[in-house]
Amino acid sequence: MRQIKVKILPGMGSADGKWEIVNFDDFLVHYSPRLAMSVSFIKQFPPLHILNEELLSGGTDQGMSGGCYWKPFELTEQEYEDIREEMLRSPSHDLEYDPGLEDRKTINKWCGAVLSRHNPRNRSAT
Repeated sequence: MRQIKVKILPGMGSADGKWEIVNFDDFLVHYSPRLAMSVSFIKQFPPLHILNEELLSGGTDQGMSGGCYWKPFELTEQEYEDIREEMLRSPSHDLEYDPGLEDRKTINKWCGAVLSRHNPRNRSAT
């Protein structure tokens, strides 16, 4: 799997953080500032344009919640398909892909739709 060099910022304090090389799946599940919750908690894998929006951002400092930085880049369609297939097949990730959310144009719209449609709290009520 592709690796990415990230600077992981601590949750609190004045420490600057350190650069690490992590596997792409670990990045997406643990460190991606805007996608980690949708992927790790709600178990949805993002479409290519949403994932590339995050990757091109270069990361963010989230104050007391820490943050993560990386050199901005984007995935090709083939790289995306390879990562998506590997992560969707991995029992350790237990992810799904909802093609009904592909038309959401931005991360914020996609994450909102994911939370609305796939909220784990709503699943237990049915």
